[in-house]
Amino acid sequence: METKGRAGRPPRLSRDKIVAMAIEIVTQEGYAKLSMRYLAGRLGTSPMGIYYYFESKNELLGFLFSRHSGLDDYRRAPQSQDPFERAVQTSEAVVRFLEAQSWALAGIVDGCIGVEEFTDNHLRELTDSVRDLGFDADDATETVRGIWRIALGEALIRSTPLIAAVDDRGAEAGVDGGFRVRPLPSSDRSLADTVESYLAGRLTRAHRRRSAG
Repeated sequence: METKGRAGRPPRLSRDKIVAMAIEIVTQEGYAKLSMRYLAGRLGTSPMGIYYYFESKNELLGFLFSRHSGLDDYRRAPQSQDPFERAVQTSEAVVRFLEAQSWALAGIVDGCIGVEEFTDNHLRELTDSVRDLGFDADDATETVRGIWRIALGEALIRSTPLIAAVDDRGAEAGVDGGFRVRPLPSSDRSLADTVESYLAGRLTRAHRRRSAG
């Protein structure tokens, strides 16, 4: 994505440093905290230093999304031609994406990133896969929302640290207070099973409605 910025002598910054700090702010403090002035302060520069690279906060966020809009890096198998399997694969990739890109997860949870907008811009394949299963427009929309609820829940669980007690040897080894923080266990198979069950249930209900009509 091209960014316009402003003309003038380049500040002692880089686009990558600005983006990295923006990600840190939105991840740790929330999107509401991100402003060009606050970002400049965290980087030890003036807002003009940021404006050299990005004309506005919206342009900065747009650049951030353009760098991480695809899910190809988060797939573990070639994309299936079967729409049911493709929807499941895409759901798994979405969770891995949100787990890896905490700024996106934070933005969705904060309400600063709309799920529908994100889906339209970056997950058309999920919508297309669901429609290819035979859902009408309304059912397809509701089904995609349901998949999002499953994916977000799984991503939040995977991103939440678990405080676990350690034994005496752990405490003696210098673990603060005899506790340690470890990630919650995750399973792509469990996620796939959940999405498959959800899709199967939605298809069954849709078929019954059509048969009853």
